[in-house]
Order: sequence, then C-alpha cells, then structure tokens
Amino acid sequence: MSRSLPSSERTKRSRMIQIHPIRTGSVQFRPSQIRTPGHSPLRWWRILSDREWTREMPIYCYLIEHPEGLFMVDAGETSQVCEPGFFPRWNPYYNRAIRYKVAPEDEVGPQLLRLGFDPTEIATVIMTSMGLGHAGGLGYFPRARIIVSAQEWSMAMSGLGRFAHYPNSHWPKWLAPRIVTFNAGQMGNLPRSQPLTGDGAIYLVRTPGHTPGHISVVVEDAGLIYFFAGDASYLRATMAEAIADGVSANPNMQIKTLKAIRDLAQSRPLIYLPTHDPDVERRLAQRDSAVD
Repeated sequence: MSRSLPSSERTKRSRMIQIHPIRTGSVQFRPSQIRTPGHSPLRWWRILSDREWTREMPIYCYLIEHPEGLFMVDAGETSQVCEPGFFPRWNPYYNRAIRYKVAPEDEVGPQLLRLGFDPTEIATVIMTSMGLGHAGGLGYFPRARIIVSAQEWSMAMSGLGRFAHYPNSHWPKWLAPRIVTFNAGQMGNLPRSQPLTGDGAIYLVRTPGHTPGHISVVVEDAGLIYFFAGDASYLRATMAEAIADGVSANPNMQIKTLKAIRDLAQSRPLIYLPTHDPDVERRLAQRDSAVD
C-alpha cells in the first residue's frame, strides 16, 4: 500500500531542498573498468582479462525534494539483472566483467515507500544516462516526465544500443521521454546548461564522455553545489585525477569533462555525488566538498 507523509509535515519539508540518496543494490566491476589510463583500443580486453574484482559498490539514485515538486536523479537498478536470461549470452562483458546484487526490496519503488513517498507522486525523473544502473526502476514512474538528452536517447534506441549496454528491451513500453535541449550558458568550463526549476536551483549540464549524451544534475542550495554526476566518473577520486574509465565511449571527452568538474569543485564548495561511490552518504551527511 502506498504511504505519504502527513500534509503538515510535507508542507514543512516543501519549503526547503532535501536530498535523499537511495541505494538500489550493489555491483562489482573489474578494477580496470574504474580507471584505465591511456586511450588504447585494447581497454576492453584489459577488462575482460582482468582477474580481480572491486569490492561491492553501491548503485545510487537520488530523490530531491524541492518546492516545485519531487525530482529523481536516475531510477536505480532492477532486481531482474540477477535473473537468468536478462543479459544476452553472446556478450562476454556480462558473463565475465560485472556482478550484481539487487533484491526486489532494493528497487527504487519499495525504497521510496520506506521513506514515506509514493512513487506516483514523483514529478520528474532525470536520466544522467540510459545505461545499466540508471534506468532499471523506470517502471515505477509512469506519471513522471522522464528527461534524457537527445544524443543519449538516440544512441540507446539505435541498432547498436543493446550492444552498447543499453538494456532497451527491458524498458517500459510506455516510455516516451522528454528530450532536453541545452539553451543556456556555460557553468564554469562545462559547455552548456539548462534550468529545470523556476528558481534556478536545479539545472542540467552536459557531461559527455562516459556516454556521448551523458548529463549531470546540479542543485544549488545554501551556498553549496550538489553535483549529481551519474557515471561522469565512478568515484570522486577518479574525477579529481581526471582519469577515464575503461568503458568510456570517448576517453578524451571524458577527461575534458572531468577536468571541468574538478575546476568547478576547486573554485566553489561542491559535493560530488556519482552513482557508484561508496562514500556518498558520509559526504552528504558531513557536507564534505573536498576534492581528493
């Protein structure tokens, strides 16, 4: 049964911005996927031949409470990734380079209910990308506007989409996202932005590299920038080092993006919140804006 907070409590909370990290299970990668110096075309071979595993890393999505409504950054992962047949057998990456632990109760819908929110009340879901770990919970948001960049949607729905780790055959049939067009100016050295709320507190920025159409979400509140980075990098440390990951669609572009984020973080207090960083919840609780 859906649960909502009492109206008096919801009214009080709606006067401020609040951020809730939601962990939708965990994933293990090969370490060479997290950081791969150089731009060799053999990067994929390094991942597939890597015999080590990372520790279990979180799969975060985020709920933002704002006076104009409830916003989600990504939708987390689905427990179906742990079921036989979810991934195509012909792709060696799924068989050799990634491990998931996602239970049904880890999905974003049950997690929102535990926080006291009805998923049908979510007004907007912003997709940093449409890849694994981001779009698995979209089925919980049939009433929301789903926002994605034009380049990301085009790639995800192309003939190469499934091969490029977009599990498009598992997305809801009703999915018809709103395509964001970036028509505002730069944010620091990040190329283009787009406001999302009337007060300008939430806006989108282009952060290409990991995928061609990757975007990030920025929230400015009480003198802090909350930078919801998706997979711009997997960790704050790799952002600070400006090192591309092993599955980056464009390593040169990803490095350029990460340098721009790092420059911004060094010039203004910025809390960096990617999808897989185990330190996210501590960073939020302590308002830690340090750059590693």
